[in-house]
Amino acid sequence: MLTRLSVILFVLAAILLLMACVRADRVRSWRESLNPSAPDIPDAAFVVARITFVGLAVGCVVMGARGLGVEDGSKWSDDELASAVEQATYELDGFLYRTDESGEPVVFLYAYDTLIETEVAENGGGDAPRTGWTPRRSPATPTPTRTSR
Repeated sequence: MLTRLSVILFVLAAILLLMACVRADRVRSWRESLNPSAPDIPDAAFVVARITFVGLAVGCVVMGARGLGVEDGSKWSDDELASAVEQATYELDGFLYRTDESGEPVVFLYAYDTLIETEVAENGGGDAPRTGWTPRRSPATPTPTRTSR
C-alpha cells in the first residue's frame, strides 16, 4: 500500500516539475485563448508559482522516500529473516529445557515461543519489524517431552 502511495507521490513530483518548466508566454497565450478580456499576469506571479511547484515536488519526493522507508521497516526481507533466525538459533543452542523436582517445566512451552521471538527480533537489525510475526513450530519439529526414567 505504501509503495503505491510513494509511486503516486513521485509521479506527482514529476508533474509539478514539468509545470514549473512551462514558459510564461505559453501560459499567457493559453489563458488569453480561454478568456481574452482577463488582466495580464505579472512576471513575479510566475516566479512565485515556479518556486511553489518546485517546493511541492521536493516535498512529494521526501514523503515518497519516507513512505518507502516505513514500508521497508515493516516487513522482513528473506535475507533479514534468514540471518535473524540463524543468529537466534546460534544463541539459543544449548538452551536447556529444564524441569523442577516435580517434573514440571521451569519455562513453559509458550515461554519458549516468546524467547525465540525475542531472540529473532534482537538479531533482526535496527530496521527489522518487532511485531507482525509469530514463531510457530515446524510440522517436522517434534514437541519436547519429558521421558521418565
